[in-house]
Amino acid sequence: MEELELLKQQLEQERKARLETEALLQEKKQQLVELNEKLYSFNADFERQRLEGNEAVQKIENRYQILIESLKDIVYKITPEGFFTFVNPVVREALGYEPEEIIGKHFTELVIPEYREQLVGFYLNMMKEKKESTYVEFPAFTKDNQVVWIGQSVHLLKENNRIVELSAVARNITERKNSSDELRTTQRRLTALIANLQKGVLVEDENRKVILVNQQFCDFFKISDAPEQLIGANYLDLLEHVKLCFDETDLFLSNMACLLGKKETVVEEKLTTADGRILERDYIPIFLDGAYRGSLWEYADITQRFLTAENIRKSEEKYRKIMDNMTLGLLEVDNDQRIIRAYGSFCKMVGYTEEELVGKIAADLLIGKGYEDVLIHEQAKRKHGIGSSYEMKMLKKDGSDLWAIISGSPVMDENGNLVGSIGVHYDITSRKLLEQELAKAKQVAEEARQAEKQFLANMSHEIRTPLNAIIGMTHLLFDTRPSQQQKEFLEALKTTADFLYGLISNLLDMAKIEDGKIEVKKKPFDLVGLLRATQQVFKIKLGNRPINLDLMIDARITGNYIGDDLLLNQILLNLIGNAEKFTLEGSIDVSVKVKKEDGERVWLEFKVSDTGIGIPEEKLDLVFQKFEQITLHGNKHKGTGLGLTITKQLVELQGGNISVKSQEGAGSVFTFVLPYRKVAEVSVAKRTPLPTALKAGKVLIAEDNAMNQKYISNLLDKWSISYIIAADGKKAVELASQEKFDIILMDIQMPNMDGYEAAINIRNTTNLNRKTPILALTASAMIDQKNRALAVGMNGFISKPFTPNHLLGTIQEYLNGHEDESTGQQNATDGIELNRACLNELYGDDKDYAADMFRTFLSEVVPDFNSLAGLIQTNERESLAKVVHKLKPTLGMVGLTELEKRMFDFEDRIRQPSETQELLETWKNIFEDINQSLPIIRNELAKLQA
Repeated sequence: MEELELLKQQLEQERKARLETEALLQEKKQQLVELNEKLYSFNADFERQRLEGNEAVQKIENRYQILIESLKDIVYKITPEGFFTFVNPVVREALGYEPEEIIGKHFTELVIPEYREQLVGFYLNMMKEKKESTYVEFPAFTKDNQVVWIGQSVHLLKENNRIVELSAVARNITERKNSSDELRTTQRRLTALIANLQKGVLVEDENRKVILVNQQFCDFFKISDAPEQLIGANYLDLLEHVKLCFDETDLFLSNMACLLGKKETVVEEKLTTADGRILERDYIPIFLDGAYRGSLWEYADITQRFLTAENIRKSEEKYRKIMDNMTLGLLEVDNDQRIIRAYGSFCKMVGYTEEELVGKIAADLLIGKGYEDVLIHEQAKRKHGIGSSYEMKMLKKDGSDLWAIISGSPVMDENGNLVGSIGVHYDITSRKLLEQELAKAKQVAEEARQAEKQFLANMSHEIRTPLNAIIGMTHLLFDTRPSQQQKEFLEALKTTADFLYGLISNLLDMAKIEDGKIEVKKKPFDLVGLLRATQQVFKIKLGNRPINLDLMIDARITGNYIGDDLLLNQILLNLIGNAEKFTLEGSIDVSVKVKKEDGERVWLEFKVSDTGIGIPEEKLDLVFQKFEQITLHGNKHKGTGLGLTITKQLVELQGGNISVKSQEGAGSVFTFVLPYRKVAEVSVAKRTPLPTALKAGKVLIAEDNAMNQKYISNLLDKWSISYIIAADGKKAVELASQEKFDIILMDIQMPNMDGYEAAINIRNTTNLNRKTPILALTASAMIDQKNRALAVGMNGFISKPFTPNHLLGTIQEYLNGHEDESTGQQNATDGIELNRACLNELYGDDKDYAADMFRTFLSEVVPDFNSLAGLIQTNERESLAKVVHKLKPTLGMVGLTELEKRMFDFEDRIRQPSETQELLETWKNIFEDINQSLPIIRNELAKLQA
């Protein structure tokens, strides 16, 4: 329709321009004729009166002069050679010259160079053929060198049949000339537009004569003539050919006659041709100044579009029926959340009819209390063109709850503008109710399990204390020279007490493992030494029994390995102890070999094999299950059935695996594989006396237990280290605010203020000890308590009970580390510190690896932070979020975990609607802290490379 309207407007403009031009030319012609007649009359009068005397001549000349000056056109005379002899004052307004400046000049001086030769030839030909009058148009210069178009009529003045002078009347026609140029440009554009339209166009005048037609029209109706040949033809003759393209020719012609009779615009009328094409016809009558001037017929082949639309319609109808019959409810809303359409399945879901929903605000009817913010958050995503899925509790018409998973998507118009959204709703009410019931059941079961574990742990601790006394007293009784019978009684008592002690220990270990409270502590240890020590323990235990215990070690296993030696020792004790229990005579073999190596990382395969009674094949799957014991030949061996279960979980806790092979009567082989890291040089920490330079250090002891106070103070006195004791956390904070300490030993459980709260206060409210290392003194080795201690700002742990060497080595380690750090980072920002626990977890003792990561961060990552401000200012949210997502983990890799958390929050804010300036301010604060952390990173790198 836009092309049709443009065509109609251009046709009307062309017709008006043509009429205006014709009128203008007619007017000019008439004026020139009248002027010439007056000039001829004056010339005749002048000739007649010349003989009557000078006075009469003067009168005629005056009248002639007045007439010339009253004209609005330029009037001038030139000689046959082309020199001006007269020009009226109008030349001043038209060309900027005074009349006296023109007289005597050659007329070509005013003509632009390109037209001079042509114009001279024109007038020479006029004089040669003695044409009485001519008209010509040409461009001329004004006095200020502007170019104007002149149209002039020139007449020959003759005496005795000889040309004596040429007179001319000239007019500035620049405006009309420009209009003509624009008209021709418009005509060319219109012709090109119509020729290139993918529609067939024909324009007829009021007499049904064809005035415009394009090739597409000829192609549509198989007309062999070129469009130019049809101009001026009678359209009725063409219709005789056009109608043959339709099956119902009479209906086609009568329909056209009806359109011409009504002379009303009709668009997008569908016609079907005999060969099956679908044409769309537009009829537009052309009226100019209220008078009918013809018709425009436009045909477009929409066969493919029609078939596509028809297929889409059928497909929509098909899927609409499917959606109505599915359990998925569709709801369409506009940008104001006003419901546009509700499909049948959605109406059934919520209990409303479509009529009750359409036009209503969805949130007012369907969203339950407490979920308004969820809807606002999701709609903010739609405004940015983002779809998402989420759960929400909705309300049915009857007020009952409806839980649904909603998949929402933005709806765009053809210009890419957001016009609304569509939500697909899946009813999960039944599932939600089941989940809630399961959650309650799970909570009850979890509470029961926790109660069981707590009871088990408590009872284990309660039983172990008197049991220690029983075992100790038994040992003392052996020293009292008992009789043989008494010895037998004591042996029975000792055996039973040892068994009970092992049972209680297993139960406690099992409870710890299930609760995730066993922590893998990796450190360098002597693997071969550990294996030989274990072998020696069992050799002593076996005594004179007819069992050989052999140890075979791969020759490639030498030096120290990084791993948890205590857990490995427990695994070996369980497996060798199990072999010893089921082997009456024969041998127990322990072997270890290198299974796989990858740089410093090595996988070691351990085997414990025996020649004992073995395990039936059908019972092999039970050996690692809790409380399962294998009964052979009616005999049930003593034990809890937990040893192998604990062993399997300890192996898997370290990233390994365990398996068993056995044959009844031929013994068993337990194989487990564990990953370790090989230490190139001996790096087992050796506790050395505290350096003399540190004896001046001062320690704050926060401990409420008098025995522990006495124990620690005696050790520090022995090492010549000064100290102050605080009996609770509140006193510790008070002392820390008054005096600088080199290290703080902080008990966790204290009256008035516990160790966690005290650490927070020291870190945030005291300037003197804001960076002083704080070590937790805790009777618990559980991971959650250690994580909490790190979170409140503590630096490490000393687990109770601790040996003097353990305490000494830890103090030495932190005092040395603290001294180095304070020297290198004296001017660093108080609020920025490296997370030592995180770095230790990432790199352990691998300084080369850590140094490589720190170098990469400084050289390759830091420059990328500079690009973020520009992305914020240009509001490139998607690119900004991607860069932040990529950069944030790198901060944690160099120990800047607090900045990493801030980057996580920053990424979330980027994806939410927020002001650009607000985002920029947030980033500036983060960026400033990153820059302030760089000296700390460089200093750490220098220490790693030292």
